[in-house]
Amino acid sequence: MNDHPSKNEIDFVREALKQFNIEKVGNDGHAPINIVEYDKEGNVIGGIIGGTYWGWMYIDILWVHENHRKKGIGSKLLSEAEKEAIRRGCHHVHLDTMSWQAPEFYIKKGYEVIGVLHDIPKANQKYLLQKSL
Repeated sequence: MNDHPSKNEIDFVREALKQFNIEKVGNDGHAPINIVEYDKEGNVIGGIIGGTYWGWMYIDILWVHENHRKKGIGSKLLSEAEKEAIRRGCHHVHLDTMSWQAPEFYIKKGYEVIGVLHDIPKANQKYLLQKSL
């Protein structure tokens, strides 16, 4: 056993699972969705990083600079990503977020909590959410 595999070994394992999945259910059709918002000076003040696969959109990161929060930027980014996901034929979105991040934001946007991990880290939670598009 090797707990420090090389990049090639890690890539091999990833590709092996990808091929297994393709054999079972077909290609996932993964395509990234990455949208960035700028201020008037051209500085990045927010962004959403995610993608689509098997008819779902996933959100990996939604971030807005602290000086620009509560101004609708997160809502705008989320809305644009959801519109693109619908255009691509997606029927649902999923994401996870930590208790100190933004679970309430997503709930207000129609997301439903479908799972919670407790004490990650201690005295905090990680939420798994989904939404139908």
